[in-house]
Amino acid sequence: MLQDSSIPSNTDLWSGPDAHTWLTPPQRDVLDCGLLTSGFNCVLQMPTGSGKTWLAEHAIAQTLSAGLRAIYLTPLRALATELAHRWGERFGNTAVGVFTGDYGIPGRPYPVPFEKARLLVMTPERLDACTRFWREHWAWLPEVDLVIVDELHLLGDVGRGARLEGAISRLRRLNPFARIIGLSATLGNRQELAAWLDGIEYVSDWRPIPLHWKIVRFKRADQKPQLLTDLVTSTLKAGGRSLVFVQSRRRSEQLARELCNAGLRAAHHHAGLDQTARRAVEGRLRAGDVDVVVATGTLEMGLNLPVRQVVLYDVQQFDGSDYVPLRTNTVWQRVGRAGRPGFDTLGEAVLIAPTWDREVQHYERGRFEPVRSGLIDERAVAEQVLIEVTSGLARTTSHLEAVLRLSLAAKQRILPDVRRVLDTMVAAGMVIMQGEDPKHPSQRLLPTKIGRAAVRSMLAPSTMLHFRRVLGTNDDLTFFDLLVVAATSDDCEPVIRVDFEELDDLTERLRRESSTLLRRTRPELQELLGVGGRRLLFACKTALVARDWTRTGNAAAVAEIHGCYAFEVDRLHESLSRLIPAMEAVVEPPSTQLQALMELDEAYVPLVERVRALTRMMTAGMDEAAATLTLIPGVGPALASRLRAAGLAHLEDVAIADPAEVANVPGISPARAKRLVEAASGLVRSRSALRYEERGGMAILKPSGWPADLDPYRLRRALDLTVSDRGEELYEVRGGSEPRQVRMVAGAPRCACPDAERGHRCKHSLAVLLARGDSEIESWSRRMEEVVDQNLLNLFDLWFDRSGNVTRRIPR
Repeated sequence: MLQDSSIPSNTDLWSGPDAHTWLTPPQRDVLDCGLLTSGFNCVLQMPTGSGKTWLAEHAIAQTLSAGLRAIYLTPLRALATELAHRWGERFGNTAVGVFTGDYGIPGRPYPVPFEKARLLVMTPERLDACTRFWREHWAWLPEVDLVIVDELHLLGDVGRGARLEGAISRLRRLNPFARIIGLSATLGNRQELAAWLDGIEYVSDWRPIPLHWKIVRFKRADQKPQLLTDLVTSTLKAGGRSLVFVQSRRRSEQLARELCNAGLRAAHHHAGLDQTARRAVEGRLRAGDVDVVVATGTLEMGLNLPVRQVVLYDVQQFDGSDYVPLRTNTVWQRVGRAGRPGFDTLGEAVLIAPTWDREVQHYERGRFEPVRSGLIDERAVAEQVLIEVTSGLARTTSHLEAVLRLSLAAKQRILPDVRRVLDTMVAAGMVIMQGEDPKHPSQRLLPTKIGRAAVRSMLAPSTMLHFRRVLGTNDDLTFFDLLVVAATSDDCEPVIRVDFEELDDLTERLRRESSTLLRRTRPELQELLGVGGRRLLFACKTALVARDWTRTGNAAAVAEIHGCYAFEVDRLHESLSRLIPAMEAVVEPPSTQLQALMELDEAYVPLVERVRALTRMMTAGMDEAAATLTLIPGVGPALASRLRAAGLAHLEDVAIADPAEVANVPGISPARAKRLVEAASGLVRSRSALRYEERGGMAILKPSGWPADLDPYRLRRALDLTVSDRGEELYEVRGGSEPRQVRMVAGAPRCACPDAERGHRCKHSLAVLLARGDSEIESWSRRMEEVVDQNLLNLFDLWFDRSGNVTRRIPR
């Protein structure tokens, strides 16, 4: 069970005469000062384990006993589910609802509806949605008396901070009587945050178990695993367990294996694992079945775990383009997990750092960075402008400016010029100004079609404008292309990363995909998509993962193919199921001329229909053939999946089926089966099972006149390889994913790599021919050097290009 381990589990004691005998010092301070009952908003800054969650529960209990509603915000879906279950038991007959992205989707309704829940445990994104569409939630929003914002420092998070700030701001205007209590262990500017909330603040540095800091130095990176093994072993011998934080998922798995090989019971924990797997690891640690857990930031917040020692194996993190030192806030969030009340007298925080890094010593001082508003970014401001206008909470220019003057960004004097952002939104066609004088402050503001679509789908304006820019000028995009467009948007999450070793395999997979986008020159593609370098590379892999999901509907199988995690595939499916339908708002329906073309050419499929088909394919994990089932009136993705499972794989199967066979499908009555067969029979006169089938691969561009059996991409790669002569016509080739041996047989190279086995002249063979001075290959090599690089989409060039987002900005 989740609870602050520093207090008794019987929380009914809080009103008893002996309550102060077991409360922690900061809990006594907060209660004695009446901070929870003052009626003021409040910011509480207290270390991990000092009793913040108990204070929140106390305040919630008082609110519920008064017949009012309470909201508890947590950034972690798993924690929201656990707290809802815990508080459902704690508060007896009170309806406790959980509202996260895991619910409210087809097949998974909210366990308790919004209007029936008295305590609503939700993620910030759910509150954001509730305040955007406040009219749909007006039956319960005015009854909210208390809002607990756990991990308040997330206001400064690059990805989520601006939306959390917007949600809090709208809630305060919709219900000015609701009290807000913000909780955090790491705030560098709590007074400023309290002032923004028109509230009061409290700080304590008391923690139940003092922290002892230790820095362990290494000269070479290969010394780190043994240092970690020694640290964990020493703690284990003293009766404690360890939690190790690392910078990547792969490293967490690798280190856990190495610790197991050293005789320790180790497990890994990261966001690539599904909730069941993560909870199993946490349960094993609590039960004492593992000695050490190696984790990424997934265990940074929310959970109290029985560990004496926290080790920061890496004191850097990847910020999207480079490795940068961890923030003090992050370090303290992590080391705060150390120390078990009732068992340990000290918690140990260990930082493993190179001998030359003297900056790590400042972490112990705990000088937290101030939380800065995410609304410093004009793109984030543009999203809030659009939400305010679409929700009707800001109806005029002056009203909008007044609303945003209440933001944390305005208080911090970092808010961009609102009028400039608004003018940009008007010019971009997302907002309309009504009135004669466009500069008059009483100009009425209205959202456009794509503006409303952005708010409805909870997408950034930049995403919708990205869709409009690409889809509005390219009506020949394939399914894969549409996925690339979605994967290069600001709202695609996660974006699947690429390892250097898989670039060759990734190139081969891309060759097999039908694409018109990737036939463009590299500068054209980067200008169109607004991203370059590794960001474009990652988007290509993300699109491949999504495309294979539509072909199989099996997250585990797709993850195995692409070397990622099933949970990532599930999250990507969830994200794209929101992104792809939004594309329809920016695609023009077929013109009369195109309608006529469609009647004459059954093979022509307008872009808007391809978007709709891909939406269904993504929703249900179905291929192109199964998508033709959704052409039948009354057949959506769910029913199409059932028909396919029954052996009716596409439109033509239904058209020739016996109605009795269709009636065997669960949920289909004989009368409905007859209607479906009749409708399918009518459709096949102009539509076939091959309607959405795409032919032709990407075909990375080749210069004209290039030999058919010589691939310029492979030749380009061959130039980067190193060849060693082993004698007797045997050569070793290095520089690829692994060393390869090439033997010359009758003057021709022979290689056993997978590429050669598929019948290609592989890069290893070409490298050997170059090393032997083959005149023909050298001639083509010189010819290739004369060809402008932009004629070849080279994944290795993208890998080494650190440009990232090259043109993405708020469109002017």
